[in-house]
Amino acid sequence: MAYKKVSIAKGKGSPGAARAKDPNVIIILRSSIATMPVRDGVKITQNITLKPGEEAIGLYLTPTTIKRNDNSEGDPDKEGFITTVTGVHPGDSLEVNEFLQANVAEDFIIITKECRESIGVKLHGSLCSPLRLKIEEQDDNEGIGKTLTWTSALRTEEKSAFYTGTIPTLAAYAGDGSSADGL
Repeated sequence: MAYKKVSIAKGKGSPGAARAKDPNVIIILRSSIATMPVRDGVKITQNITLKPGEEAIGLYLTPTTIKRNDNSEGDPDKEGFITTVTGVHPGDSLEVNEFLQANVAEDFIIITKECRESIGVKLHGSLCSPLRLKIEEQDDNEGIGKTLTWTSALRTEEKSAFYTGTIPTLAAYAGDGSSADGL
């Protein structure tokens, strides 16, 4: 659908105030995706379909550390967006270290949510411009944690999308075998 020009007002209340993020981000390996829905500008209304036997991963990030950015850059006639999702996973569990070891060179699509889903669920990355993971670890007198940053390797013309499809099936939490569905 082509962009239709509209005038844009300030919005009600304080639209620039920070919004609480759901601390559980959804991580989807690009290689797990069977079909990716078509975008309508910055909207995706259909579901992501995973390959048989594949699941997404729910990962806790400290809510106050979650940052989602679409920054424009580039020379004239070459401008586009670099998408970045960053957050801190506290601690140093075996499970998070195994995840990082297994996925350091993988491509991802990330879904983030506001605490009130009616406000927004966003999808970051695409099949053609997935996000790549960078890891910065801390283990000192101030704390233990891992700053995880997923960034698009390619500049693209697409911002992160507002996603209204369903969240793919999530893998069970480590240790207890319970389902992560409902994140």
